[in-house]
Amino acid sequence: MRISEITPNETTRVETIKKMMAAIEWLPSSSITIIFFSLLRLLSRSISTPTYLYHFCFNDTMIANNTQYKTNLNTLLHSLSSNSTSSPTGFHSTKAGNTTFNTVYGLFLCRGDQNTTSCNDCVAAATTRDLPNTYCPNRKVAVIWYEECTVRYSNESFSGRMDQSPSVQFWGDYNITGNETRFTEILGTAMNDVVVQAANVDYTGRKFATKVVNVSSSITLYAMGECTPDISPSDCNLCLRIGIGQLRVMVNGSVMMPSCNVRYATSPFFGAVDGVVPSEKVDRREDEKASFKVISAIIVPVAAISLALLAIFIRHIRKKAKKNEKFGLEPGDKFTNVESLQYDLHTIQIATSYFSHQHKLGEGGFGTVYKGTLTNGQEIAVKRLSTTSGQGVQEFKNEVTLLAKLHHKNLVRLCGFCLAGEEKLLVYEYVPNKSLDYFLFDHHKREHLDWAIRNKIIVGVARGMLYLHEDSRLRIIHRDLKASNILLDVEMNPKIADFGMARIVGVDQTQENTKRVVGTYGYMSPEYAMHGRFSVKSDVYSFGVLLLEIICGQRNNTFYQSGYAEDLLTYAWKKWKEGMIMDIVDPIIRDSCASNEVMTCIKLGLLCVQQSANKRLTMATVMQKLDSHSNNLPDPEKPGFFINNRSIESNLSEENSKSMVWSVNDMSMTGVEPR
Repeated sequence: MRISEITPNETTRVETIKKMMAAIEWLPSSSITIIFFSLLRLLSRSISTPTYLYHFCFNDTMIANNTQYKTNLNTLLHSLSSNSTSSPTGFHSTKAGNTTFNTVYGLFLCRGDQNTTSCNDCVAAATTRDLPNTYCPNRKVAVIWYEECTVRYSNESFSGRMDQSPSVQFWGDYNITGNETRFTEILGTAMNDVVVQAANVDYTGRKFATKVVNVSSSITLYAMGECTPDISPSDCNLCLRIGIGQLRVMVNGSVMMPSCNVRYATSPFFGAVDGVVPSEKVDRREDEKASFKVISAIIVPVAAISLALLAIFIRHIRKKAKKNEKFGLEPGDKFTNVESLQYDLHTIQIATSYFSHQHKLGEGGFGTVYKGTLTNGQEIAVKRLSTTSGQGVQEFKNEVTLLAKLHHKNLVRLCGFCLAGEEKLLVYEYVPNKSLDYFLFDHHKREHLDWAIRNKIIVGVARGMLYLHEDSRLRIIHRDLKASNILLDVEMNPKIADFGMARIVGVDQTQENTKRVVGTYGYMSPEYAMHGRFSVKSDVYSFGVLLLEIICGQRNNTFYQSGYAEDLLTYAWKKWKEGMIMDIVDPIIRDSCASNEVMTCIKLGLLCVQQSANKRLTMATVMQKLDSHSNNLPDPEKPGFFINNRSIESNLSEENSKSMVWSVNDMSMTGVEPR
């Protein structure tokens, strides 16, 4: 994301100014004078408005207005805003409430070069407008970043704790031209100096440091680092170095985390602490008075110049809007600057050694995945969509815009994308243990999946799906949940991937119809495959199939037991009816697993794949039963139909059966639109 991105407030002001300017030529001179001073007020108001950068709403559980937690949260936000006018260090940490479950903890940190006025304006905007009303209404945990300050709160105490997650990265428009090697070396040295200085509390009580270095006659480097003063020097050192490790070598870049921030640029973006050099001690109020006089003296000529430059500024906005329109984004989409995640093709080619075979991680229905390493050492996975891929430009856009808005430990993290000519590339975090199917459906590799790991994968996938269905700020239906779309990190934690087929539905919407049926053979629910009706219960069906596959160690779409069952779901249901349910458990774990946990999981799986969508569980209920290992569940009914290469057990009409095109392997498939 670029630092220069226009905020919604700025866009609103610009639109207002545009309308006023369009009317000027039709108005008398007296009206033009009034408009001039109206423009002046709009411009001057922007001086005290903090520059919004990004936010996260953690643990997206909604809280009701009449709860004690909500009352305590309001008290905390008011306290933070009040203390921003009196904090000498630009930092304040506090809490509201005195019970275990209802206490709210919060802090603000104003950038070390901000004066009291700008600090107060920034914290006030966060606590009275943006967090409670605009970005995170009725959320238990949140953090928001501005140019001028950071504000966060949580239902857990974080005082003195170094938190590096979430990490938000910003970078500039252009690469460094000229001697990039020299720039990189100087940048590394400057950032190291910043770390050393910032990790120790300065004379003001801040953990804040800046560095200015001349790279060449035409390039000056400005670097900055800051930590919350409550963490230890060693934690500050570590936090800043983690941030530096995520920087890119561009004309500017920054990384923001809850406990620290690092930033550099080739143009000045910070001032001296308290308006003076550290060795001087001047009364802060006097400095603010001087600043006010300077602003008053320059505001009128600045406004006049701004009017002259306004046409250029508006033209810039229009160009950005056209680029977004070209990429297929709606003007109201909060993720309007999708270009901010874009990598240039050369960077990806260098990272993957030009997509060499040695870097190849795997190949699927949509293309090939390669491992890559960026110049800063960050490991990435690059999905290179083939030109004949079923995932077209629309699915590509869909995955970029969706994943950029979703943040959960059980969802794969999108780092960026590249769209250059025929190349469509998605850049993800590198997940070293490949996908679940790599282990689960191989007799020898499956031995690495003991019950503890399988149970962790089931619970993690359930958490991720619950987030998509209920806890994210969007309601997402994945539509292609399967073993090959579950990636495993170094500790075998699952991460749901491949959102090319995902759809956003309304919070109160129960289902949606489509003529374009997409999904994977063996995982699709009956109502979706036959009639194009999909809902969160369609994902629940896929989750149930996946859960039973994990326990059995068998693929649903290739399972067959002659004379007994045509598919894995029917086999599991018959064994459950006969009271021999443990027969379906993978022999590798049958004697060592926790039988009560396995029984709960099997029953949950069967309840998720029932024919009637209304009778399937919600992911919230699934998560609750997994957490408690409760077997207090209703008896499942016969699973929904399953299509294989031997029979179709369904009421699929002749018309629909002619119009649908199905794959016969484990790749995703796309149905053609019915005639």
